[in-house]
Amino acid sequence: MFWKRQIPIAIVALVGTLTLFGWFVDQPDIKSFVDDDATQWYDILASFAIFLGALNLLKLQMQKIIKRKKGWQYSIFAIGGFIFAFTVGFLMRGAYTVNINSAGETPQVVAQVVAGEIGGTIQASEVLLGLIEEDAPLMLEKVHFTGKSVNKVANQLKESGADAKIIPASWGAHLTTNGSFFNWMFFKVFTPLSATMFALLAFLVASAAYRAFRIRNFEATLLLGSGIIIMLGRVPIGSKISSWFVLYVIVLLLGVIVNSWKRNRILTFSTVGIGIILVTIAGIYMGWPIDRPAFAYLPKLQDWIYLVPNIAGARAIMIGIGLGVFATSIRYILGIEKSYIGE
Repeated sequence: MFWKRQIPIAIVALVGTLTLFGWFVDQPDIKSFVDDDATQWYDILASFAIFLGALNLLKLQMQKIIKRKKGWQYSIFAIGGFIFAFTVGFLMRGAYTVNINSAGETPQVVAQVVAGEIGGTIQASEVLLGLIEEDAPLMLEKVHFTGKSVNKVANQLKESGADAKIIPASWGAHLTTNGSFFNWMFFKVFTPLSATMFALLAFLVASAAYRAFRIRNFEATLLLGSGIIIMLGRVPIGSKISSWFVLYVIVLLLGVIVNSWKRNRILTFSTVGIGIILVTIAGIYMGWPIDRPAFAYLPKLQDWIYLVPNIAGARAIMIGIGLGVFATSIRYILGIEKSYIGE
């Protein structure tokens, strides 16, 4: 019990104290631990957690297939996708290029092979071959997925008289090499699937917005109005809507508010009438500019909403999150929170 309970709590308390209060102590060793060592430890632990998560994913999906649970067919695709991505990332280099060190004595023949490889003309290929120097070989931009494919091109170049060498991408760099197999999988398979998922989420967001924007109270009314202004202000049609049209709409909304409050037709019609007259006189006097007055122009109004009330609310949320993180950290340091040891 001592090794499974007290020791983990002591380690968490010590490391947590150093990491938390290291931001407030101007001591080089402590700051180095917080900025460098603690971050590296986190990366190492996160790496192991990723592998554990992957194994847990395979376990759950395999159990779903074996027990024929609802939707088990999708688990086959999940496992297949995982194995495919793992193979491409860890077991296949998938990025081979060819360097031409010399065109040999028959550059015209070599140019024909190069033209077919890069998709250019023979004349342009001859120009590229003419630029080859002893310490500056010509690297063909096309990246081959397999060694068999690149060997075929290299053999064709050698048969035509060129001095060609296969250059495989180094492990690790093969993940980010343009045209590599992993790069192709990420941008041609993963990215379109992600875009499809977010496109489907758009309908969910629209449904949630409809439920949230229904006018039930004053706060919901503010949310609805702000949402409409921001959505209109961020699309091209919003910049075409005159600020004077918005002022007329505000006058009508003011009439609705007065009618709901006083239930007096004369007062309501008087408010709307006076408001329309004042807006019309101001418009005639100012020449009806589309973006003036600025407070009624939708693009500028949505900028104000986004930069002032929205940021103020976001800062309040971040302050709350910071206090929550601090409180949780204190609970871990004092040994009150023990969920990480299963209690």
